[in-house]
Amino acid sequence: MTLATLGWAVVWSALGLARLGVSVPLPWIYGISCLLGAAGFGYGFLTVRARKAWLLMALMALFANGTLLLLPFAFDAELQAALTAR
Repeated sequence: MTLATLGWAVVWSALGLARLGVSVPLPWIYGISCLLGAAGFGYGFLTVRARKAWLLMALMALFANGTLLLLPFAFDAELQAALTAR
């Protein structure tokens, strides 16, 4: 979850900077957030154990990091518009 938090912090910080007029290239945002998301997804997958409680806790981390991995596919147009709008 720490890596998912860092990945989403990159995305939201870039959106906040765009609001202030500082432009951050979109490939950098995707690269850093997807790298953190992939590492977090891998760690989350490795924590899955045979018990139901472990699976439920690991699913939270898998979902949070999985959304970072899907970010370029799901919200590309919206992020592009938000980063270029003034």
